[in-house]
Amino acid sequence: MKKDSYSGLSWMTEEIKNELIIRGKIIENEDIESLFSLKDNSDFSIALFEILQKRNEKEPNSLNEIELNLFLCMNLENAGQADSILSFLQEWFPEQNEKVIKSLNEIGASKSSEIIKKAIELLPENGTWFFESSNEESERIMSELDSEFSNYPDGPMRNLYRKYAEKNRNEL
Repeated sequence: MKKDSYSGLSWMTEEIKNELIIRGKIIENEDIESLFSLKDNSDFSIALFEILQKRNEKEPNSLNEIELNLFLCMNLENAGQADSILSFLQEWFPEQNEKVIKSLNEIGASKSSEIIKKAIELLPENGTWFFESSNEESERIMSELDSEFSNYPDGPMRNLYRKYAEKNRNEL
């Protein structure tokens, strides 16, 4: 009997295992057509992110405008959930700060876009690390903006990603 990578997870149902295997194949093959057959928006978003990440790693700066919008928003969301929006804004993609504001608006996350715009306005203009020149007040504001963003003011991002991807399906 062939073992899959989920065989040691006794709590996982066969249905979940099968969905993960299908999602894994979609990612591995970068199968955009099958990607849209995924019913769950979380599965869809995870697979789409992995595909875009793979493409970007393979050939940096190769993503088209639609793909880049999704890629930046997804990375910003990941930073906000795993650490803070500052990770994205100052470490991961500092050269994309203005672009991510537009990208958020493009996918329908206008409230998130406003929050990120305010956060960017707090950053030092010379590109130095925020905490080198911040004060108690600016740190408090940045922390509040980080919390606001992480609370999904536009609703679940996975739904926005799906809607935007569906609308621009031919560009993926």
